[in-house]
Amino acid sequence: MNLDDARAPLCLVGMSGIGKSFWAKRLVDAGWTRHDCDGDIAARLSELVTPDEGEEPVRALGRWMGMPYSSGYDAREARYLALEEEVTRRGCDAATGARHVIDCTGSVVYLSPALRERLARATRVVYLATPEARTQAMLARYLAEPKPVVWGGAYARRAGEDERAALSRSYGELLRARDLKYRALAHVTLDGGELEARAPSLDAFVAACGVER
Repeated sequence: MNLDDARAPLCLVGMSGIGKSFWAKRLVDAGWTRHDCDGDIAARLSELVTPDEGEEPVRALGRWMGMPYSSGYDAREARYLALEEEVTRRGCDAATGARHVIDCTGSVVYLSPALRERLARATRVVYLATPEARTQAMLARYLAEPKPVVWGGAYARRAGEDERAALSRSYGELLRARDLKYRALAHVTLDGGELEARAPSLDAFVAACGVER
């Protein structure tokens, strides 16, 4: 796919909660086909964990994944990424041209180099960047209602730190490390906070991404 071609499939990347699914759903309302990686993982939830009665899939996944200092976390992280690799590859297989959008998980940057290269080659990757001012709010939400987070080795406990202090410091480092990875993958970077504040039309959003409406 020539990425100067405005008919390229769209691939949205960025942290959880920055607006990827919001824009993907708006595109669906306009007739696009969405390939929802989080949704596909949730549909296969039973491969990883059995939700408690009434428990939302993302909460069950967060409970199963645990914190980066939890016993067995590294093995669960690897298993989650293997499943994410599979569903993302299938999304890439199915995104066959214009008016397709792949709605990636926040941890897409930890998938195999071959798959990331394929996304960069076959789609127009748009990074919705998280404003630094949101870091503390995101950390507070993660601590209050943990979602599955792939740390990719970013968590480290220093001398004199308890687990919570190390987590709080490492979370900011995780966001900064991911920002660099997202930017390296993306063809277009948009400020997710600015998009939320300005609330542009769908046409304006698509134009900013550089693809056809």
